Amino acid sequence: MSNELLKKLQDSQVKAKKKLKNKLSPNSAFGTLTDEEIAMVLALRAKNLRLSANKKQSEFAKEASLSSPTTYSNYEQKGSISMINFIKVMRTFGRLEELEKLLLPTTKQMIEKLEKQRVK
Repeated sequence: MSNELLKKLQDSQVKAKKKLKNKLSPNSAFGTLTDEEIAMVLALRAKNLRLSANKKQSEFAKEASLSSPTTYSNYEQKGSISMINFIKVMRTFGRLEELEKLLLPTTKQMIEKLEKQRVK
C-alpha cells in the first residue's frame, strides 16, 4: 500500500513540475514568482541564448569549462546549478557585467547615505 502511495506522490510531483515549466516563459517577471520559478526562467533564458548561438549543450558545457555536459543539461531542464557554474555560464555568454551589478547599493541607498553624511 505504501509503495502505491509513494508512486502517486512521485507522479504528482512530476506533473506539477511540468505544469510549472509550461506556464513560465523567458519573459516572465520575477515579482510574483517563487524561487524555483525564477531559477527556471533563468534556465529558459540561458537555453534561448545557447540556441541563438547555434551551440549544442555539450559544446556549450565544454566551452564554459563545466565538469560535464550533464551539468549544463540539468540546468536547462531543472533550473538548478551551483553558483560557481552559473558564473561560468554567464562568463561564456559574455554577460558578467550583469552579475557585477547585482547587490550593489541602489541609487536611493546612495542618496540616503550622502544625506546622512551631509547632516553630520
